[in-house]
Amino acid sequence: MDKYFVGMRVEVVGHEEGFWNSYFGAIVLRVDRTKLRVRYEELIDENEEYIEEDVAMKHVRPYPPESREVNYRMNVGDDVDVYDREGWWRGEVVFVYDGELMVYFHYMAGDDTEDYGTFPLDRIRIHQEVKEVAKGFAWSHVKVTG
Repeated sequence: MDKYFVGMRVEVVGHEEGFWNSYFGAIVLRVDRTKLRVRYEELIDENEEYIEEDVAMKHVRPYPPESREVNYRMNVGDDVDVYDREGWWRGEVVFVYDGELMVYFHYMAGDDTEDYGTFPLDRIRIHQEVKEVAKGFAWSHVKVTG
């Protein structure tokens, strides 16, 4: 079974300065031996066209499944992804408000963004890690708190 295929929804993992621990949704347009041609779902160029680029497979992962923990209550210390600036940015919950979370973003220092932000729950998902297995991919939640 091919792990990636044309039309598959994936996330491109940020690997350049200013984009570490970020994930951008994309659709696979072409599969080569070591890279994929993708079209981003949200990122557009100066002509207002969706950006396409070749990405090394090591910088791509399948789009994560919806969390099965629908009623999970996020707590201080939980590892989360926040939807902001056309992508998902990994961070850690540092304060819980009524309906919002304050999140510290890992590895974002050095660019012109803040390290902390407060976001509504509908822009936050539990961070998940993926690993390749014989029949595709296996996902696991990253939860610091119990």
